[in-house]
Amino acid sequence: MAQNIKSICSKLDTIKKMAESLRDNPPSDKILVKNAIDLIQSDCLLVAKAEIDYENETIEKDHHYDYNGVDVDSL
Repeated sequence: MAQNIKSICSKLDTIKKMAESLRDNPPSDKILVKNAIDLIQSDCLLVAKAEIDYENETIEKDHHYDYNGVDVDSL
């Protein structure tokens, strides 16, 4: 299933929040810790295996400026 870049970044933000929550407030039960780690690992695997749809993304053109602040690409 093809994903767009925004959805991949949102998933990464979610993974980061889960990891911070686990680090800051670890559950007292070892099974809950294992479940939280398994969930983070499975989400990481989903991101790693995701196919990103680059064709429908709008990527802004890079601008290259010289020392005077002139956009070299526009010359």
